[in-house]
Amino acid sequence: MNNESNALSDLFAACWNDAALKERFMQDPKAVMAEHGIDVPEGMDVNIVENSDTCMNITMPAPPQLPTALNDHELKMVAGGFDSAVYADCFNISYIECVRSAPGRGGQGGQGIRRF
Repeated sequence: MNNESNALSDLFAACWNDAALKERFMQDPKAVMAEHGIDVPEGMDVNIVENSDTCMNITMPAPPQLPTALNDHELKMVAGGFDSAVYADCFNISYIECVRSAPGRGGQGGQGIRRF
């Protein structure tokens, strides 16, 4: 997109310096854009408007495309707040293992395991 953005900027500059090019660009933007290496997807319309000292044109962007449904991972994150696959080594439904790794708390650097 950066190359297309640069090409469009170059086209604007060329139009400012060449009234005939500007007129063609205003009348047939797709053809002029193609001549300047700017691809326009088939079926896409292009409208050119020009600002002036007394008129400012503002383009309202299309609304963002939001997903209509959550995938399995997103559902897990919303429902449980974490991905259980990440914590599979630390959490087991049948029992919980607590590793006491802090020196002075009965553990020897992670060697003490308590089962509840």
